[in-house]
Amino acid sequence: MIRAWLCVVLVVLAGCGPYPRDTHDSSARARDAMRVGVSHDPPFVVVEPDGPPHGSEITRIEAFAATRDLPIDWVIDGHERLMQALVDHRLHMVVGGHGEDSPWTDVSWSRPYHVRDARGHIAERRLALPPGENAWQLEVDRHLDATRRDAP
Repeated sequence: MIRAWLCVVLVVLAGCGPYPRDTHDSSARARDAMRVGVSHDPPFVVVEPDGPPHGSEITRIEAFAATRDLPIDWVIDGHERLMQALVDHRLHMVVGGHGEDSPWTDVSWSRPYHVRDARGHIAERRLALPPGENAWQLEVDRHLDATRRDAP
């Protein structure tokens, strides 16, 4: 009887691993390059023809990457194509143009955070994240929570 229970315990423990997990290894893949989809959404996200994107949300993503020593690969494209690439797990996040009434229900969303608009008003924003990437989502949300007190 004890051997049977010991076998059951060993089988159960063998299936245990770190939780939460990513279904498509986003956390691990970000170590090589965090691919961030960027959609022009001034003043929060500004895309200009000759230079990297900038704006308050870009600064927030750069801070996240810097604290984890992640290189960033900015992917600039139309919002629809970026969101589809996110659903297909080809991006780690998409920034720009996400309102509360977004039609994208098959992606995950970061916790809301606050940034200032061009007139100094505080706006609530969020990042689009790939679906099913629970460890990645937790990492992003923990950073947003940790930096909440630093927000404008």
